[in-house]
Amino acid sequence: MTNNNIFKKICIANHLRHFEIRDIFELGGFELSSSRIKAFMAGSQNKNYEKLSDELMEGFLNGFIIYSRGPLDEPNALPLTIENAIIRLIDDSNHDAIREIRSLIDDVNPDSGEAD
Repeated sequence: MTNNNIFKKICIANHLRHFEIRDIFELGGFELSSSRIKAFMAGSQNKNYEKLSDELMEGFLNGFIIYSRGPLDEPNALPLTIENAIIRLIDDSNHDAIREIRSLIDDVNPDSGEAD
């Protein structure tokens, strides 16, 4: 399996949007253009296909770890993966899931209830 295949599978399995992929590469130390990321996602038969190097794959995986768990120097920061999942729920108007998240937060921190 190639780096490109692994990269695509990770992105699809985690429902990563294009801007999230770019953010992950930046967290891994690489600033890439949108067209270059699309080239990594393209099929090998596509004229725009670009092979994902081991160095870029390592940067993506390192960035994905930070994206998923948050930076080590900010242990209380909300990981971007959770933040983006909550934003997706809001965008999809999934009020039941949002209420459940609010309930979980209230269970952990009873003082975090909404002000009247």
